[in-house]
Amino acid sequence: MWYFFSPNIIYGEDALDFLENIPGEKCFIITDKILEDLGYLKILTDKLEKFGRTFEVFNDVKPDPHEEDVLKAKELCISYAPNIIIGLGGGSVMDTAKAVWALYEYPDFVVDDLHPFNIKLYDLGRKAKMIAIPTTSGTGAETTWATVISRYEENVWKKLEQAHKGLIPMYAIVDPIFPTGMPQELTINTAFDALAHSVEGLISLWRNEFSEALLLKAIELIFKYLPIVYKDGKNKEARDYMHQAATMAGLGFGNGQCHIGHSMGHSWGAIFDTQHGRAVGLFLPYVTQFCMNNPDEKDQSIEILGKIVKQLGWVDWKENQKKAANVMIQKIKQLQKEVNFPSKLKDLVSKEDLESNLDMLINLCFQSSSSVMSSRSANAEDLKNLFIYAFEGKDIDF
Repeated sequence: MWYFFSPNIIYGEDALDFLENIPGEKCFIITDKILEDLGYLKILTDKLEKFGRTFEVFNDVKPDPHEEDVLKAKELCISYAPNIIIGLGGGSVMDTAKAVWALYEYPDFVVDDLHPFNIKLYDLGRKAKMIAIPTTSGTGAETTWATVISRYEENVWKKLEQAHKGLIPMYAIVDPIFPTGMPQELTINTAFDALAHSVEGLISLWRNEFSEALLLKAIELIFKYLPIVYKDGKNKEARDYMHQAATMAGLGFGNGQCHIGHSMGHSWGAIFDTQHGRAVGLFLPYVTQFCMNNPDEKDQSIEILGKIVKQLGWVDWKENQKKAANVMIQKIKQLQKEVNFPSKLKDLVSKEDLESNLDMLINLCFQSSSSVMSSRSANAEDLKNLFIYAFEGKDIDF
């Protein structure tokens, strides 16, 4: 038995108009100050006013949301007593909104109660419907069951990877009006987040046929439309397809999971405050090579990636499967170069910074639930070498 969870997805131009069809009069909006300054919040509130809805706004979400801010939003939400909760933003906003939704429905819960074995979370939605409106094309958080909240422990902001299928929003409104205004660097970083979801999801231990179908399409769209958006951020068609690709990737990895690339990305982000998509996108070719080098003959990574590359039309169907799989690595590196994305850690930090933090980086990787989803397990020595190789920009040969 397997299962596939998804919100109701409304996508394409004018998708925001679907708000009129969702019952509920009082809306609690969770967003950040940047989106408010950019005018995106007003786009949403104008629609709500047009449809006769009232609303209150919490706009204090920060990147990698802190537990204290989530609890602050929870109290405001309880005080307002909405019947609709709307997350308008990127991954940090979505994670905050999902956590607040659960804590509003069950006020006695704390963040640690948002775990896969809490059966009460399957019953969310009695007080309020949850609507996710992504403004970036990358995280896929509008479709997933995870909420990443940062807690300060051991002198570092650790990322708690809380998750439950009940946390999946009830509606995802994927309207390209929002990502059109993303600056170029954020566009690229979030696109590589979606690409990392897609490639990691294909070879995770929980991969499945439904996820693979969506991840294949997501990869196709990202490789086709990211270079276009990189050159022309106002291209509506390209923005629309990138937005759809991110949601497909979210559905794919949300139901199949990512692996050590995200563990390393979360670890790196906790220490060096690197944007999430930038981190996981940089690690992507290295962790993919690591999985492809698995000495366990039962590992299907090469077979899966080789088939995907052929389906994408990048090589002939007669090509050797290992050679075909290696084309995926080549294509990722080519895309990084084409859109001026960093390909090695030495582009981000000094060697001294890496070496002085290496033990903590490895320790944080082991605390990540994503680490156990890799088709090839990584021990401490493997992780150390992965960080060192990624720093130098060396192909993985172990």
